[in-house]
Amino acid sequence: MKGLRSHVRTVLVVDDGSGDGTAEEAFRAGAVVLVRKVNGGKGTAVRQALSLLLPCAFTHVAFVDGDGQHDPGDLPALLDAAREGADFVIGSRLGSRGEMPAKNFIANATGDRILSRMTGLEVEDGQSGYRVVSAELLRPLKLASRRYAIENEILIKASPRVRRLAVVPIRSIYGDGRRHYRPFRDTWVTSWLSVHFKTLGSDRS
Repeated sequence: MKGLRSHVRTVLVVDDGSGDGTAEEAFRAGAVVLVRKVNGGKGTAVRQALSLLLPCAFTHVAFVDGDGQHDPGDLPALLDAAREGADFVIGSRLGSRGEMPAKNFIANATGDRILSRMTGLEVEDGQSGYRVVSAELLRPLKLASRRYAIENEILIKASPRVRRLAVVPIRSIYGDGRRHYRPFRDTWVTSWLSVHFKTLGSDRS
């Protein structure tokens, strides 16, 4: 958290029913904290955070997962890509796999082929939660995802208005802790949900 604050003016942390002191620690570190008493899933947390951020005058939103998988030191490269004109920046773990398990790499690469066909963009690591996206792209979106499909939904619904997509290499950090994301099952589910989002159209939920 402190690492992020050295690169951006405001950090909003969503404590999605963690019950582990996340909210208190984030507040002490200087973040704005949104506490959800009941866990509603990643997509729900992202949608609620955006509902607070997008009415403000921010030009971009940086998305950073809170599970320790993202290095705050990578954020300046994503911000630089946005300053250079990219309105949708994805931090990709696939160029330098590092500690990424083989099953995650294969599942992500499969999902990327599907997303590229759906969006007409050269997507790499479309499931990455490390992103910088123009607020102008985000404001019109009607989002509905409750879980991990939120990344795909944002990309698919924003894609008709994306002027420039940038992919920036980031570190891949995987510890021994338990993670809720199941690569093959969740990639299959999010891919089918992506078809659903694409069928409904870019401006509908």
